[in-house]
Amino acid sequence: MDRPLRLPQQDRADFETELGRALSSPRVRAALGASGDEVRGAERLRRAARENAEFVLAAAAPEYERYAALRADADAVARLPVDVPSRERASGWWGVLGVVVPIIAVTAAVIFLLLGFVLGLVEDLGVLAHALVEAGWVSAGAAAVSLLVGGLGLLGAARSKGSVAGEVDGGAWELLVARDAWRSALAERGLVPYLVAQANAAPGQRL
Repeated sequence: MDRPLRLPQQDRADFETELGRALSSPRVRAALGASGDEVRGAERLRRAARENAEFVLAAAAPEYERYAALRADADAVARLPVDVPSRERASGWWGVLGVVVPIIAVTAAVIFLLLGFVLGLVEDLGVLAHALVEAGWVSAGAAAVSLLVGGLGLLGAARSKGSVAGEVDGGAWELLVARDAWRSALAERGLVPYLVAQANAAPGQRL
């Protein structure tokens, strides 16, 4: 019976995939053909590779260590408590300042100015009309300032969010590259040379 691989569950499928490809490689096929037992020899080599997986994996140890380290970092980030990041809360506040406040201020400015101009037609209400007009212009100025500040804040929040997304995408790409590098090293430096050596070895010299 084959011994279970001393690999994390998520890496066993990669090992088996590369083992199947190595057994189908021209070098291994040629070695099996020369041995005269290509069909049963392939199964024998498959069992030998599984039973001596530690020896085969050692040939790609540097690549695997890098891949495992990157994956551990990614898993640690994924296990962080799920919460609304402060930058997203800040983005919400910038949205209120850049959209909601200007709408309210503009509405108030229009109302104050209209009332001020209308009441200005009445002689006895001149003081109140003047105050309403001033309040209208103050509201209009507040709308302009909040629109400008809120717009700049939203732009900065969008850039910050984009940079974070770029870092996440870059980390995922780096992990994918590290995995491919490990699998290539496993096949080229580990599995194929081992299988060829086992196919060419005499029965008493096989591992």
